[in-house]
This record gives sequence, structure tokens and C-alpha cells, in this order.
Amino acid sequence: MREIRYEEFGGPEVLTLHEDAPESVPGPGELLVRVEMIGLNPLDGKIRDGSSGRARHLQLPAGTGRELVGTVLGGGEGLDECELAARGVAPGTVVFGMRNLEDARGTAADLVAIAADDVAPVPLEALPDQLPQYAGLALAGLTALAAIEDAGELQAGADVLIHGGSGGVGQLLVQIALQKGARRVWATGRAQNAERIRALGAEPIPYDQVDWRQTIQQATGGRGVDLVLDTHYFTTFEPSFDVLAEGGRIVVLPSLADLAPARERGVDARIPRIVSGRERLDRLVALQRSGHCDVEVSEVLPLASIAEGQRRLHEGHTRGKIVVDLRGGRGE
Repeated sequence: MREIRYEEFGGPEVLTLHEDAPESVPGPGELLVRVEMIGLNPLDGKIRDGSSGRARHLQLPAGTGRELVGTVLGGGEGLDECELAARGVAPGTVVFGMRNLEDARGTAADLVAIAADDVAPVPLEALPDQLPQYAGLALAGLTALAAIEDAGELQAGADVLIHGGSGGVGQLLVQIALQKGARRVWATGRAQNAERIRALGAEPIPYDQVDWRQTIQQATGGRGVDLVLDTHYFTTFEPSFDVLAEGGRIVVLPSLADLAPARERGVDARIPRIVSGRERLDRLVALQRSGHCDVEVSEVLPLASIAEGQRRLHEGHTRGKIVVDLRGGRGE
């Protein structure tokens, strides 16, 4: 089978396509899944170049990718056909999901073994047209839920500012914040992405044309916002202190963010911890079906171009999600 692997930490160029990789074998409680598509995420690059804390104990060579959409072929020990059917993941079922935090294996392979609890069925009405959207839903969606519900504790009627509203996670943050009852949502992004942000229901702030801090202060009469959801961090974290309402909170997405400056100022700042699992994946499906998890896929690349996809993510300004299609090399 084909698999993307790397033998040393580094840039996208270390990724190598192996045509004759050993086939995956599902362990106890795992499914064997034929991968159709995977979503690319900035985290993939941070693990690959060694800058993520998740790379600290990674054994090389290693695979890449965290999320997938694919077809169940069978189950390992403890998952016979009756149990698979009871879980709604009988052979032939199309599922999507994300490896849990303890599972360091990649997803960029023709076949993968993945914990049954880490995937959920894709609704039949979504097939096959929405395969790319489900390929990019799990990680971004679970991140958005953790940021808004767990770390952010968003309350109905809150005013929210989102930094990076046109990115894969940012677009879902906008939609889920509004679904949770936010009163007003502002989202920063480049001017060329303003219409997409507006279509999602937020008020765009084109940071390449205006001062976002001044915009928020004017729009709120100097009060500020109740919650800042910051996907950028490096250039936006400390400046966001100036637009927080009294008792407001900042949620920053990079897991290695330094919260010390916030503590020194008495600002409530938090880093979300992604919670995976079937229950939350099923919730994402419900949100997607109700129109509150519309994943914009900006590009679909073949498996051989995965390094180029990761390079584009590293360069920044990617709108929505980049998805890799594994079906072409199999003659599908």
C-alpha cells in the first residue's frame, strides 16, 4: 500500500511517498479503514518539523496526517460484525474522524488502523459530494468546540472577536459561536476574504486595510468584547487585551502559547484541549446537517502533492481547508 512517511524532522521536503509500505492491521478495538481523503492542518507541519510538543516522543520514521474520511473494511479483536453493526460502522460504512491525542500514527496511507471511538458515520445523504468537507471537518470542528464550549464557556448574548475568521478553524468558530447564541461576532481576515466571513454571519474586519482594535472599540462604544478566539496568537494575543470587556476572556489556539503576559495583566486567558471521541464527532455531524458547520474546501490535491499542501499551510493565508485525495492512485 501507499503511505507518506518521513525519517527525520524538517520541512515538507522530508515527506516521502512509499509505494510498498506494510499494510495496517487493526488492533483490539480498532477499525481497518480504506482512506478516501484526508484534511491537512497546521499541526501536521508542526509535528513534522519537530516544533510541536507532540513530536517530543515521536519515533521516526513516522507517518503524517491526523484526520480522514474513509470506508470501514473490518474490525480488530472485540469488534466482530455484530459489534460493528451495533456501533453503526459495519463494513462498507463511510466514516470520518481524527486520531486521539495519544495516537501518533498518521492518516496519509491507503489503509489505516484507527480506534473505533475516533470515528463516526458520514450521513448517507452527504455521499459522495461532501467527502471533501468531511475530510476536513474533524480536527477543525473538535478544535472549535473545545475553544468555544470548554475553554471559552461562551454564553448566549456574548460579543465575540475571532482572529483568523477565514481559515479552516476560524470559519467553524464563527458558525458555532453564532449557533451557541453569540450576539455579535467580528472576524479578522484579509479584505479579499471579507465576503466569505460575512456570508457565515460575522462582521468582517479586513486587517490589511483597517486597525482591528480601533474597529472593535468603535463598534462596541469602547466596551470591548466578552470573548476573543485567537487562532493567530503571535501578533494578536497581547494587543487583544485592549479590546476585552471587563471580565472578558481570551482563548488562544496554539498549544504552546505563553499565557504569562495575560496573567501579569490579570486577563483570563486559556488554551483549549481538544476532546476527541464519537460523541463529539456525532455532534459535528448534527451541526453540519443543520448548516452550522459548513467546511470550505479551497483545494483538493493528489497524494503525491501532500508536501506542497503542507508548504502552503506553513506560508499562511490559506482560506478554508486543503484536502488530499487518495483515490486517484488506486484507479478510483
